[in-house]
Amino acid sequence: MAAMLITASQCRMARAALGLTLRELAGAAGVSVNTLSRIESCGNVTSRTLAKVQQILAQQGVVFRRDGSVGVQGPERALGKA
Repeated sequence: MAAMLITASQCRMARAALGLTLRELAGAAGVSVNTLSRIESCGNVTSRTLAKVQQILAQQGVVFRRDGSVGVQGPERALGKA
């Protein structure tokens, strides 16, 4: 089964749960702030770009659930706080 890509609302919720700014997450994912803003507003980006952002969030302990919710597990929340 193919991996599920996150939705715009899941991206917003995950970033908020980690306490990251748009700039911090964009920098960590290697995308522009404008691109991340597009992801969070309408999801209108390539699947490759969305997967990069999703991977960074998952590495920080975010769990994306099929019901559309997100959770954060583990103590690894250092992204953007260095």
